[in-house]
Amino acid sequence: MLKLRHLISGFSFIAISTLSLFQNVVIAQDYPGCYIINSSGKVVNLDPLCKKRNEEQRLRIAMKANELYQQGRERGRNGQYKEAFDDFTQAINLNPDFAEAYIYRSHARTLTGDKQGAVTDFQKAIDIYKARGRADIADMLLTPLQALKNEIEWGDE
Repeated sequence: MLKLRHLISGFSFIAISTLSLFQNVVIAQDYPGCYIINSSGKVVNLDPLCKKRNEEQRLRIAMKANELYQQGRERGRNGQYKEAFDDFTQAINLNPDFAEAYIYRSHARTLTGDKQGAVTDFQKAIDIYKARGRADIADMLLTPLQALKNEIEWGDE
């Protein structure tokens, strides 16, 4: 019975001593940013390190999106429009502001018969260029967008 009492007492000691650690975890969760709890249980701000890690991660994602975009362009040149569409979609999923991927996905959609989807992609690319302050490029896209809308309206297949 004595051993059980020491075991329970030891467990209680461990549980009580870790309460402050759990309290610090809860406190750290209330703060935005990147934190760690050091060995003494103090909350330490790691924003500079996390910022660098996040920038590196964004760069890797952008590179992967560009790789998929280039692969889609190559597949489109080879007449593999469905595969090209899939590549452009993956690139857009990684980088939702990838205007060029929207334009090429629009072409792939047109060639696979999804003209309404192509209109949506063209419009999205135009919106992205306008948000970037590139109204000149957005304006250049209005002509093919209108031609595509006319094809849909007049049923020219």
